[in-house]
Amino acid sequence: MKKNGIHVGRWIWFSFLVCLQFPALLMAQQTAPVSGKVTGTGGDAIPGANVVVKGTTTGTSTDAQGRFSLNAPSDGTLVISSLGFASLEVNIGGRSQLTVTLAEDQKALEEVVVVGYGTQRKSDVTGSLSSVTSKDIKAVPVTGVGQALQGRAAGVQVTQASNAPGGGVTIRIRGGNSINAGNEPLYVIDGFPVYNESGANLNPNDIESMEILKDASATAIYGSRGANGVVLITTKRGKSGQNRIEFETYYGIQQVRKKLPMLNATEYATLVNEANTNVGRAPVFTNEQIAGFGAGTNWQDEIFRKAPIQNYQLTASGGSDKTRYAVSANYLNQQGIIINSKYDRASFRFNFDHKINDRFNIGTSLNVIRSRNNAVPTDADGGSSGTVVYSALNFSPTQPVYNPDGTLVVFNTPGRIQIGSPVAQALGTYNLTVGTRMIGSVFADYKIIPGLTFRTSFGADVNYSKRSLYLSRNTATGTQLSGQASIINNQSSTWLNENTLTYNKTFGNVHNLTLLAGYTMQGNRYESVEARSQGFANDILTYENLGSASTALVPASSASNWQLNSYIGRANYDYSGKYLLTATVRADGSSRFGASNKWAVFPSASVAWRLSEEDFLKGNRVVNDLKLRVSYGLSGNQEITQYQSLATLGTQNANFNNTVVIGIGPSRVANPDLRWETTAQADVGIDVGLLSNRITLTADYYNKKTTDLLLSVPLPYVSGYASALQNLGSIRNQGFELGINSTNVNGAFKWTTAFNIAANRNKVLNLGDQTEFASGDASGHLQLPNSGLVRVGEQIGLFYGYQSSGIFQTQAEVDGSAQKTAKPGDRRYVDQNGDGAINASDRVILGYAQPKFFGGLTNTFSYKGVELSIFMQGTSGNSIFNINRFEQESLTGVSNQSAETLNRWTPTNPSNTIPRANAVGNAYVLSSRQIEDGSYLRVKNINLSYTLPSALVSKAKLYNVKVYVSAQNWITFTNYSGFDPEVNRFGQSTLSQGSDYGSYPGNKMILAGLNIGL
Repeated sequence: MKKNGIHVGRWIWFSFLVCLQFPALLMAQQTAPVSGKVTGTGGDAIPGANVVVKGTTTGTSTDAQGRFSLNAPSDGTLVISSLGFASLEVNIGGRSQLTVTLAEDQKALEEVVVVGYGTQRKSDVTGSLSSVTSKDIKAVPVTGVGQALQGRAAGVQVTQASNAPGGGVTIRIRGGNSINAGNEPLYVIDGFPVYNESGANLNPNDIESMEILKDASATAIYGSRGANGVVLITTKRGKSGQNRIEFETYYGIQQVRKKLPMLNATEYATLVNEANTNVGRAPVFTNEQIAGFGAGTNWQDEIFRKAPIQNYQLTASGGSDKTRYAVSANYLNQQGIIINSKYDRASFRFNFDHKINDRFNIGTSLNVIRSRNNAVPTDADGGSSGTVVYSALNFSPTQPVYNPDGTLVVFNTPGRIQIGSPVAQALGTYNLTVGTRMIGSVFADYKIIPGLTFRTSFGADVNYSKRSLYLSRNTATGTQLSGQASIINNQSSTWLNENTLTYNKTFGNVHNLTLLAGYTMQGNRYESVEARSQGFANDILTYENLGSASTALVPASSASNWQLNSYIGRANYDYSGKYLLTATVRADGSSRFGASNKWAVFPSASVAWRLSEEDFLKGNRVVNDLKLRVSYGLSGNQEITQYQSLATLGTQNANFNNTVVIGIGPSRVANPDLRWETTAQADVGIDVGLLSNRITLTADYYNKKTTDLLLSVPLPYVSGYASALQNLGSIRNQGFELGINSTNVNGAFKWTTAFNIAANRNKVLNLGDQTEFASGDASGHLQLPNSGLVRVGEQIGLFYGYQSSGIFQTQAEVDGSAQKTAKPGDRRYVDQNGDGAINASDRVILGYAQPKFFGGLTNTFSYKGVELSIFMQGTSGNSIFNINRFEQESLTGVSNQSAETLNRWTPTNPSNTIPRANAVGNAYVLSSRQIEDGSYLRVKNINLSYTLPSALVSKAKLYNVKVYVSAQNWITFTNYSGFDPEVNRFGQSTLSQGSDYGSYPGNKMILAGLNIGL
């Protein structure tokens, strides 16, 4: 494996090739080519139908025109099947051409979906869930699991937490339930529960389907971890009689979606002089200097680039009636749109199922992922003032990229804000994180008696990562410290054992009963160690020899454990497919909570009535399916750090005789009563199928209330502690979801539409003895920790500040205002309480980070192998806190400014939006000027593909060849002035959503791809 790039290891390819040998099954009979076409009763072609030679593993699939071709014995039989149609056996009888018509099968139309610890027919589901299939995932090439959910499922809001290569997303399913605990959903990967698996760690190409469980009836089976919703991920497994090898690849070019208009060198120097002369200071630049600057350096042009992305996937799958397998290898390489940023990942997957006999089945799932992430300076490395994007917006355009001697310029012009050059920051920072992850399980199913099955599984998720960081002399910090290096090693090992009994029985042909009981155990061990040093003789060895530095910094290490034991039970009953009942209960015991509250019970119940099965609707030509659903239940949230209920000790510094001594002292007060957050949720839903299910509709209304919030509460100073985590307060989320799928035209030309929209209203109901408290994270060197507010009666994620009412135009306006010290040209604020002064009492709610509506729309058009898909996604009614505006419109002259400041106030230009230039400036005040409308509608993906005719590809011994081109994020409709409205500078933070400050911008991309099957 190369040091500066990742390649799929020889061991992966060797294992892959070895696994290919398992399905090598040869037919002893003489075979001959057979081709044909499969259609429905209306004459429409059926693409993707399975065509298998009976009694063998030889098979193929029909192409987009319903055609197939394979070799088969002249006296053999073909078994032809497709979802939604009754299977059909056709005797070849020596023929070389066949025409096959399949009849619709109403039972087959009731597809099977994955639910917690089992599967159900979709028609029998009483809870609320959404499905995302592999076809949906492939429609928009993505690097991470979370991205595949965006705009695809009603009620699931996905926001990019980081646009950097390998960056994750923030996901809220029916809103956020918690203030201090986690709000991300639980992911269950082939039965293995993992919290917050939203990044690029798992290969999306390996996913067969994702089911999103939303209401309590669906999520209560996961008890203490189900309150934020559950995403069930099923990876691809082999299918009997379908031995296939598939190769998929795409290559694309990314570029920044837009650049922000800034002042050039001449405009900037002019403003600097004006800002100083306005306060009685001497100009900084001479007229000769200004005349010689010209346009100067456009720092955005210097750091942004067109960056390639490429992906390669090789998959082999198939099997027989007894053994099925699926094995794949994948390589992704994504260069970042900012210089020196990149992410690459190699992964290997192996799924295996074997039927030992009619009663005993075994299987395994294994994923191995190796990733390398080379990141440019981020918020974690010293705040936004240390980020490349921040520097590009604020660094003086009068400075060149290189000194006359060819070395990089590092520092800003004297007198300007002292930050590093964006190019030097990007090229001079070595920030590499290498991760290795193995997640897998083995299982066994045993049929004890007819209808009763015991299943046991054992799994592990082992994750190792190493972050190596070196700040060279090309960075501001590295220059001051003569280089600084650190190495952080993290390792996490999670184990899982699950044991379930499932009983299925039908009584009297109308009473269908399924019972599930089980016991599960899961535990984790986490360790971290960090070494740091500074003062290197040169930048040659970077972080590879910490001992060569002159100063070794204090090392750090940590370790933690947690364990969760659970009992689960579920009963599903339906009467004649009309009346459906589901009852679920889970009891969880968690090490994270107090001695008095280790265990909690989470029950749920749901009922459904399939009116379409009643005599008065059966056979109705318009209404094919109609189901009403009602559910209620409890689920929990345990996503807090370990040991919060215990009294802990920590290091404390003390001064003895002018010498700092490190000691140990109490750092946390015990809370033996600490317990789960509990979310009670009620849901009412309806599922409708019309006109032979050409139109399907799902609608839900939900109301959920979270109590016993895990809230950090301030303590009296006399206690010796600053705060403690307690169960206090409540939050409510309520809203509606609507999803509509339709086949608008169904013939040689086909047009389908998928649409979803959701609205969630979040409200804080109680905060204990408090009615409100300030929130929001500090914003780099600006230190604006109180940008938000949590207030009873309002939603989480609001922006709180002063209402701007324009610019003072005259001294008379100043004299008659509450800002007596202001001058004409200064920004004016509204005196909300009329007390004649502008102070904290005049702050008001300026906007909300959470949207009023969000959703997605996909239109797909196909004709004779040509397919065009247009996917749109967006939000409405949300605000963005544009922190960049504090500095890009400060007009002090210490940093570069937005081009909007060309319209700044002067006595001859009475602007009412941009204040005057002022070198003294004012304290940064959060006002309505920094809060912008964040609504947007994005054409997320335009995909044009062509599937070659089977008659052509079969000559090359292939069953499928597809080529496509795709444009992603190419068109965005928004009023937001920043790089991108899909932004969240503070990642998955609950209290600081919708903030933009030096964030890595989003990109737009053009790519071309090829899929080949043989």
